[in-house]
Amino acid sequence: MDPMRIFRRAAGTAVLAASLGLALAIPAAAEPPASTTDSLIASRLANPRLGSSVGLLVVDAASGEVLSDHGGSQPMLPASNMKIVTAVTTLAALGPDALLTTRVRTGATPADVVLEGGGDPLLSTANLRHLANLTAQTVPPGTALIVHVDDDLFPDTRRAPGWTRSYIPSVVSSVEALASIWDYSADPSANAARVFVNQLVKNGVPATLGPDADAGEGAVIAETSHPVGDAVRVMLRISENNVAEVLYRQVAVATGVEASWDGARTAAEQVLRGLGVNPDGMALLDGSGLSRKDRVSPRFLVDVLRLARVTNPAPFTTMFEPEAMPVAGQTGTLDDHYGRFVTRRARCAQGAIKAKTGTLFDTIGLSGVATTTAGPERLFSMLVNNRPQRYSALATRQALDGLGATITGCWD
Repeated sequence: MDPMRIFRRAAGTAVLAASLGLALAIPAAAEPPASTTDSLIASRLANPRLGSSVGLLVVDAASGEVLSDHGGSQPMLPASNMKIVTAVTTLAALGPDALLTTRVRTGATPADVVLEGGGDPLLSTANLRHLANLTAQTVPPGTALIVHVDDDLFPDTRRAPGWTRSYIPSVVSSVEALASIWDYSADPSANAARVFVNQLVKNGVPATLGPDADAGEGAVIAETSHPVGDAVRVMLRISENNVAEVLYRQVAVATGVEASWDGARTAAEQVLRGLGVNPDGMALLDGSGLSRKDRVSPRFLVDVLRLARVTNPAPFTTMFEPEAMPVAGQTGTLDDHYGRFVTRRARCAQGAIKAKTGTLFDTIGLSGVATTTAGPERLFSMLVNNRPQRYSALATRQALDGLGATITGCWD
């Protein structure tokens, strides 16, 4: 038959169907079969950049069906994938709109004020100077002011179990209820107090730093705060360790447990059990994932993600907003300027994956949600321990990017 006649007949059929309000069946893009995905993942795990200590689990988000499992139940070092757990426990215990507030209160005499730390992980030096400016406006001319600090919301400042001595001052600070966000020192509370006192002096107020004091119920002179949701977004997007550790303690405060390292771990486990996630066999020793003693399995991380994404999503929408969980090749620690999702095989997954990264010198992780080429979502967790040191960390990250593209189905 004449090809043009075939074309005209097909076109005529389409016009007739449209005129009658009928819908032509147009095949939709097929979701990659689970068996194909698992086979491809299995072959691509045999990659020298990943080494032999890899745990991986992929499930269908809607049904929970396991699509690929390669050591997925083995507890492993999570690195900053632990921040997924911290985000979920924080949002469950406090909610995204709760305010974490730093206050200046009146002290024992008119010449005393108390700078009260409320465990706000986003407190900045600009915020501290603003508090000092407001305080200066209330001080009678010529009054010499003594500034006291109350930072006892958190009871101790020692290193977490499993933190190496090199972490402070380097990648995290001592965890204190009064601290500015970018301070990675051993005594951020004292540094914050000095910023406040120095700004008072710049305002013409003779001020000195006195001994610590309990703020009690003194009248509030000035205050500043940030919502929990903003802190969670920052923690996930840029993997900020200080924010994670303060939120880890705040979960303890919210649940009525002592905000020590042991108390924070107990609180996190308690919140997870209340949400229906079993933490037995996992070691949640800090909020950031820096601890060398942390242990979680890919299956546990996927369980936490499925809770937040599918089974009880309302409290956890903050985690998946554009300014929170990094997007493959586009935002946060998955931005392409970090070399993520830029290789020939992985770049097809740009924008299709929202996931938390994780890096220690011997550990690389990636856990999150992937949209398949047909639309349905898959949840996954991939953890590499004992990373082969003959390859760069970026090489291992890019190998995981390729596995992410395999999960979406765009690298088939």
